[in-house]
Amino acid sequence: MKKILISLVIVFVMASPSVAQLTRDQLPPEISSQISNEQLELTNWMMFYYKKPVPNEFPNWLKRASAAGMLKEPARQFPFLGFEATVFAMNEDKISLWIKTIDALPEKDQNNVLMALWLSGTKSSQEVLLDKSRQRLIHGQNYFNFQTDATPLILDDIINTYGGFLDIQWGRFSASGDDKPIRNIVSVLEFAQFIGSRKKFPNPNTDEEKQVVLKEIYFHSAVWSLRSNCKTHPRVLEICEKIYREENIGHLSQIVLQSILSEFKPEKYKVTKTSNK
Repeated sequence: MKKILISLVIVFVMASPSVAQLTRDQLPPEISSQISNEQLELTNWMMFYYKKPVPNEFPNWLKRASAAGMLKEPARQFPFLGFEATVFAMNEDKISLWIKTIDALPEKDQNNVLMALWLSGTKSSQEVLLDKSRQRLIHGQNYFNFQTDATPLILDDIINTYGGFLDIQWGRFSASGDDKPIRNIVSVLEFAQFIGSRKKFPNPNTDEEKQVVLKEIYFHSAVWSLRSNCKTHPRVLEICEKIYREENIGHLSQIVLQSILSEFKPEKYKVTKTSNK
């Protein structure tokens, strides 16, 4: 079965040091054997889009990603949601043209892309979503638990305990190179206070126990992804340094962020016992 979580590929792209694009020999064998050359090319286009935005190529990317089977399964869509929603928001004047490409996609793919269009929150996106056939696809219960019959979510307001939070933020960064998604990811570092929860509650029973265990998992995921992205993208490292210098993040986030930065600039961000700057 050729089922590969796009987030796994994206994470590995981010983890490859100093690359302009991901090549097949950089992939673990278990991933390399499952991902097609087309999927690899399309993933590269998405992950490094922010370096040279080419919005006029976006409709063709949607068609090719759909044909390659990348837009079907909802569980795989979180990076795409962040990426596509940001591209839509940055190119509102093109939505009336791009909707023709979206309408031509298979229904499952169309549904997922329309979710991203809804998330973009633009006036143009809301206008095209008034169409009854599109409303039929997007309204009602959905995998993402989005209330699509209400005002669109503001991407910056998605809570950092939402299951797809990190993937959505990295997708947003891929589209824009902006610092806000990185700031949102850094906010998860405050969950350092929950380290040890998985050992304490190996079989969580209550909602409270489940929440603290999840927060520890989210913390480790955030650290890993920040470390990987700082290695690959100078822009991410630059943003992390800026956030650290501003000193307006939580104490635990400062400590963890300093530890991450010290791996890349040890003399500048040397970690001491008291974590002084």
